[in-house]
Amino acid sequence: MSTTVPNSPVLTVATLTPGTISNADGYKLLLAIKAAMTAQLGPVTLDLTGVTGFSSSFLNSSLGSLFEEMGASSFKRLRLSNYKPTQLKQLKEYMADVAQTHTAE
Repeated sequence: MSTTVPNSPVLTVATLTPGTISNADGYKLLLAIKAAMTAQLGPVTLDLTGVTGFSSSFLNSSLGSLFEEMGASSFKRLRLSNYKPTQLKQLKEYMADVAQTHTAE
């Protein structure tokens, strides 16, 4: 008997957006994440290969908007891969701030 584990989508940020600076770039990532989450119920992985950092505008338009629109439980479905310690620290600090200042349904 074999068990098939569903593959979760992997979104490579550097191929989805030309950068991680502007609101427009963040919105492109938001749309891709929402589409992946709508398509299946499992985790969605963000591959950070080639990403050097994030502006607050980019984060507000992508991960901050995701948290506001879909809530904390959906946000917890995100996984990260190929990240640097400084990126992880920046994202953790940003999301801790978002969780404190926004009320998600």
